[in-house]
Amino acid sequence: MERYGYVFAVLCIAASTAIFVPGRNHFAKGQWALLYLLIIGLVAGVSGVGPALLASVLAFFAWNFFFLPPHGTLSVHDPTDWLSLIVFLLVGIAMGLQTGRMRAREAQALARERETALLNRFSAHLVSDAPVHGMARYMLDEVTTVGGARCAALFMWDGSGERTIYRPSSPDCPETTEDVWTIAEWVRREAKAVGLPRATGAVMADAKGWPVSVSHAEAGALGKRQDIFLPLQSPSRMEGVLYVGARADGSPYTAHGAGLLVSIANQAAAFLERKHLQAAAVQADALREADRLKSTFISSISHELRTPLASVTATITGLLEGDVSWDAATARSELEAIREDLDRLNSSIGSLLDLSRLESAAWEPKPDSFELGEILGTVLARIPEDARDRLSFQLPEDLPTIRVDFDQWARLLQILIENALAYGESRPVKLAAVSAPKEIRMWVEDDGPGIPDEEKNRVFDKFYRGASAPKSPSGTGLGLAIALEIVRSHHGRIWVEDAEPHGARFVISLPKDMQPGAQHHEHA
Repeated sequence: MERYGYVFAVLCIAASTAIFVPGRNHFAKGQWALLYLLIIGLVAGVSGVGPALLASVLAFFAWNFFFLPPHGTLSVHDPTDWLSLIVFLLVGIAMGLQTGRMRAREAQALARERETALLNRFSAHLVSDAPVHGMARYMLDEVTTVGGARCAALFMWDGSGERTIYRPSSPDCPETTEDVWTIAEWVRREAKAVGLPRATGAVMADAKGWPVSVSHAEAGALGKRQDIFLPLQSPSRMEGVLYVGARADGSPYTAHGAGLLVSIANQAAAFLERKHLQAAAVQADALREADRLKSTFISSISHELRTPLASVTATITGLLEGDVSWDAATARSELEAIREDLDRLNSSIGSLLDLSRLESAAWEPKPDSFELGEILGTVLARIPEDARDRLSFQLPEDLPTIRVDFDQWARLLQILIENALAYGESRPVKLAAVSAPKEIRMWVEDDGPGIPDEEKNRVFDKFYRGASAPKSPSGTGLGLAIALEIVRSHHGRIWVEDAEPHGARFVISLPKDMQPGAQHHEHA
């Protein structure tokens, strides 16, 4: 860009001379010098010190050649004109130097202001919870826009050595070829920068925040290059390598411009380290939660499995004792108790297997069209006879068929009905359904104490049983977790709400346009 300033200086002096010459007989010869000083000030303000000095010299000769007698020659007849020429040249040079330096300071101030704004924007972006690819895209866009780089890229490697490249949104970065990868690998391995300006290379190791820098040749690169490779080194690990291509105007990077790139690289390294620590913290939380669930699982299952086993063992032991005579009625009663305990044990084991199969996608739904009443008939057969009288049904005659997996949906309704019977305090339990334009909604409602608002989001958690219930029934605490997984596998939603005047209502929303096999991850 500097050469254009010199061209501008030549054109300004030439154009102004062409304009001034026709009027040289109308003004005194000294007045033309003042006009040339204005032109020199203009060149200095636009193009800087070097073009202003050139303009001063050209104006010196133009004034002498065209406006000092004899015209058309560089000779001077009047000795006082020599003094004017010398003073004019000195004043022009001084004006060019002063104005050019002021322009340079202004340009530096504007550049620092832009760089400060860039760092502030980048810092604000890093503080946010942006993903890595979002941070990379934003950083590379800023580097190419503000830094003037032809292209830029961020190289990263995962734990297995698999490499990933992030590019700016525009322009494309065709320079990220295999030789660029080779140098980036060297930077990653050696933790040294490549291509930083020589003016700062000698003090890189001592300057705070600056990485040690080597030349391209020392990194194994062939040919002359003007690009820069910066390691993103955090206190704990090498996060990646920032590649900044050569400047679009062909000029080399200055120490100040390279400093801006180093600051950006350091902030990016801090961001990536924070992301790494966050991921480690999430993993640690997941492990703690897994340990907690394992402890809860062992505590719950050991009680639910050992209690019926202990009861069965005690009953069988009593029946086998030879010193006690058992009549047929008493033996039958004891055997009925054994069957109930074994049913309870079988139910607990079945719940564990059902949830495991649902979560591992081993129990995929096989939907078909069924009448809801048909499924309820199967469910009622599984409900104890003494509890069936508490059930009531409100099913409209025009209720359409539902497309579900018969076994899974029967298991779902059985869980909700048994849950309502257990918590309903011997009061009626109602099952109802309605058809809406886009969904079929069904619900199971009890007349019990209800569920507090703070527990509504937890009742579908594994092993959770309502703490506010007056009498918590036995069970593994997996029933509603199984119900949630079944509804999700059918693209539906399930939630709990208050019933009027009191009680709990578990509502299922089943979309009419569901597509079997798709994933659905939201629930109310």
